[in-house]
Amino acid sequence: GHFEGYLSRIIIDEVMLELSQRNCLTNVAGVIHSKMWVFAIPVQVNSVFFQNLYPLENNYLGIIPPKSEISVFQHPFSNRFQLYVHDNYLQQLCQTLELPEAKKFLNSSASSIVICPSEKIRHLQQSCHQLYRMLFNLDCQQISWQRKALRLNFVRQKLKEEIVKDFLLTLAVTKDITTPKNTIRRTSILKKAEEMMRKNLRSDLTIPAICQYLKVSQRTLEYIFKDFYQMSPYNYFKLLRLNALHQSLSQNNQTKLIYEIAEELGFFHRGYLASDYKKLFGYFPSET
Repeated sequence: GHFEGYLSRIIIDEVMLELSQRNCLTNVAGVIHSKMWVFAIPVQVNSVFFQNLYPLENNYLGIIPPKSEISVFQHPFSNRFQLYVHDNYLQQLCQTLELPEAKKFLNSSASSIVICPSEKIRHLQQSCHQLYRMLFNLDCQQISWQRKALRLNFVRQKLKEEIVKDFLLTLAVTKDITTPKNTIRRTSILKKAEEMMRKNLRSDLTIPAICQYLKVSQRTLEYIFKDFYQMSPYNYFKLLRLNALHQSLSQNNQTKLIYEIAEELGFFHRGYLASDYKKLFGYFPSET
């Protein structure tokens, strides 16, 4: 009996996610699509008996570079999620994430297996499961084509941006990739961005404008702020403005109305302002 199992694929441009359930003893050989990298994780993390002697958690992430023979998965692992990523897109993403060049960082000369922390692999599995669940539900539910299109767009974005990025960052953490030169650059970007924000609390400064001025992508700025402050640049700017508002209200001798001071700082929606302000200071602007 020769059982090959089944495949189910989510295909978008430059990226494809495949759920593959094959007979684990099948020898898989041949050459894969020459421009695609393949990353493989087990569908579930569970113990595999190694040569029937001791259990081994199968928390691996397999990497198959472009133009590579795939004889690496003769291991006793079936049931895999396989993520295919076009080489050009992968290079671009490595640049955005300030990681080393893909072919060095992921070793393009040979297939390899990286043993990752179980919780990291679990997180990747959950993301892949979630996408499949959403797509399977789309077929079952009676929903309008507009809502269907919105959900498909969400799936497309999540797969192309979040999931591919998470696979790469999991490998970067596991391989202990540090980029000392970049740390200095990142700190200087952060300082310059903060300086611009502080100088422009009362002017119409946008995050894209900051990025343009500093010659960085919006995504890079997001990562830097989330890394240092655990919040987006937008939320950090809002925090600076809320603090400035708090200061102005505390010093205000009732010459200006609250909403006038708030509008100078870019708060035009009183409801949102009141709830943000209370979250931060414990009371409403009117109680300051």
